[in-house]
Amino acid sequence: MMVALYARVSTRKQDEAAQLPRLRSMAESRGYEVYHEYTDEASAKDANRPGWRALMQDASERRFDAVLVTKLDRVMRSLVQLNITMEDLQTYGVSLICADIGEIDLRSPMGKVQMQIIGAIAEWEREIIAQRTREGMEARRARGVRMGRRRRDDVPISAVAALRMDVRSWKSISDDLRIPKTTLLSRRAEVETAIAERSEKAPPSGEGSEREGASEPPVNI
Repeated sequence: MMVALYARVSTRKQDEAAQLPRLRSMAESRGYEVYHEYTDEASAKDANRPGWRALMQDASERRFDAVLVTKLDRVMRSLVQLNITMEDLQTYGVSLICADIGEIDLRSPMGKVQMQIIGAIAEWEREIIAQRTREGMEARRARGVRMGRRRRDDVPISAVAALRMDVRSWKSISDDLRIPKTTLLSRRAEVETAIAERSEKAPPSGEGSEREGASEPPVNI
């Protein structure tokens, strides 16, 4: 039997290489021939992830007989999307085999119930993870922890202010200083403050030249 191997990780901290050796060993022990290995680094709720999209395209052309995954949640965590995926695979005549539970046969009532139960648990786990993440972020905000990226400390506010006073655009300043435009705009308030301070310190037009002329000694002829 020709099979496709599929591995998915949510973040770079996880390792898809831990899934592939298990799937290769499973295919070899059962005498399956591997057509291709598909991988993704994306959330399971993203039904358009490139590796899975390529797999489903090849499945629609019946390039293999079954898809091997380590767990059902590697495919989808949304029960609705999982049902759609399983119906598509059934239409293509392609089976889904999970290393932890075996083949899911949607042609049988037991297989359908099995998929619904496992899919519901996977969706529940995803919601629990999302909820814990939100609660953790809210707790950190309550403690005054700054969220998001660290602010860059190498933005030359004074130089940016001088360039803005010369009527330079944000894009041209970004190109010259090699600092992303979005980063410059995030410090816009500081730049405008620096411009205001420079304007207050600058002498009125013509005032400097009048003082210089008054201080010059008379020329003896």
